[in-house]
Amino acid sequence: MDTTDVVLVVGAGPVGLTTACQLARQGVPVRIVDALEQPTTESRAVGVHARSMEMLAALGVLPRLEVRGRRIDALEILDGRTGATRTNLDVTGVPSRHPYVLDVPQPDTEAVLADRAAELGVVVERGVTLTALTQDADGVDVTLRTRDGEETARVGWVVGADGGHSSTRTLAGAKLEGGFHGQHFAMADVDIDTAWAPDTIRMFQHPDGMGILFPLAGTRARIMFFVDDPGSGAPDPTLAQIQALADARMGRKVTVRDPRWLTYFEVHHAQVPRYRLGRVLLAGDAAHIHSPAGAQGMNTGIQDAANLAWKLALVARHRADAALLDSYHDERHPVGAMVVRTTTTLTNVGTASGPEAAVRDVAMVVVGHLPRVAGTGAATLAETTIGYRDSTLAVHRGHHRHGAARAGEHAPDPDGLLRPDGSPVTVEGLLGRPGMVLLVRTGEAATVDELRGVLGDLGTVVRVVSDAGAAGECVLDPDDVLGRAYGLGSEGLALIRPDGYLGLVADQADAAALRAYLADTLRIGQPSTV
Repeated sequence: MDTTDVVLVVGAGPVGLTTACQLARQGVPVRIVDALEQPTTESRAVGVHARSMEMLAALGVLPRLEVRGRRIDALEILDGRTGATRTNLDVTGVPSRHPYVLDVPQPDTEAVLADRAAELGVVVERGVTLTALTQDADGVDVTLRTRDGEETARVGWVVGADGGHSSTRTLAGAKLEGGFHGQHFAMADVDIDTAWAPDTIRMFQHPDGMGILFPLAGTRARIMFFVDDPGSGAPDPTLAQIQALADARMGRKVTVRDPRWLTYFEVHHAQVPRYRLGRVLLAGDAAHIHSPAGAQGMNTGIQDAANLAWKLALVARHRADAALLDSYHDERHPVGAMVVRTTTTLTNVGTASGPEAAVRDVAMVVVGHLPRVAGTGAATLAETTIGYRDSTLAVHRGHHRHGAARAGEHAPDPDGLLRPDGSPVTVEGLLGRPGMVLLVRTGEAATVDELRGVLGDLGTVVRVVSDAGAAGECVLDPDDVLGRAYGLGSEGLALIRPDGYLGLVADQADAAALRAYLADTLRIGQPSTV
């Protein structure tokens, strides 16, 4: 094996592990290293949103994760002095097969992803730190410090998923740009006693600062409070201090016990100017850092990984030109910028005082009585509103049916699709196979064969029919749910990227259109026949 075919992933948190899994399942040799000798036991990121769960379902790990977590159906904003509800955002109406938040400690997420990586032949190398890198047109020379000394290696690409203090980012010559001093929080991973139902994330507004309660499995919870700067070198908060904050800002309705992790942290808001630095690519907190408000950080990073991995797989396997990787920055940098803005606003709103707090409180009551506004907020937090319609990779050919999805949007996953044996079919299930999925409607079996020849080993062609009379692999759509969701008539095709977004949508089952999209838009050479 040519070492320049190898991708080095630095960081074995959820973002790095997702990247490694997605690369490995698409046939790319991967090394993943992490500076920690053992996986973290700190709960860290706890909320997994709908868009991430869709990707994790396609990766085959969501059921394993769900048994470790707590399903959350709503986000609630309360008066911290009285415990009275001001706003309730019901997330069960989010347009996804997973209309809820899954609260699960980060160590569990990492353990599930690490198991999946091992199944794919990738084992985390622990106690390994990246200390130097030099890149040229053909590869990257890296120096790794291990418990046995230094190792030098040459790899094709480096993915920096090593967090907010990323060594990869520094060695590649990039810097975070933004705000580095701001609000401070006390955080606790504890067991709690409360009369509140554990199916809701609660944010408490209080004149002294907000509090947030994330229920986890059993009686475990993550709670956070906005606090004054504890000062450099301050000891971690005590359980008694956390209880005092809970009494003051959670209406005396939460009792804390059995602490696992108590700490202070400071919120920063920043982003790197470029996600791609030649053969080095940054993802997750290495590329953007922001407030934990809305539980966006890990989810945004997981979606960075999903967007990057399929493109890097094509390039690393010498199937596509490296210019394809520029679309990673073009598609994900605006998303990261939006998340930084949104979480900054949420934090500023939650920590407002004086007249600003009074305005905020009135606004929260108004939002709570406007279901459409509340629904939009829930969908935004779930990241189901994110799309790439302006991307150069989004191509729509022919007529577009009103209300149907467009190229660049996330592929709808409607109920009603069946296998010939009558069992249900999901789009996320179809994406469980490596590569792209091409949904085709045509009356000509020869056209399907031609499309399979064009797509080759880049993915799977699935013929969509209205009854079970068609030969070969097909999906039944007796109620035309794909017609409504994708705008496909009796003829047409929709190419779903491995990250679940629509690349090409056409109102004709046209092999020439698919061939042009692969060659001109994705910069892919001639696919291999299956």
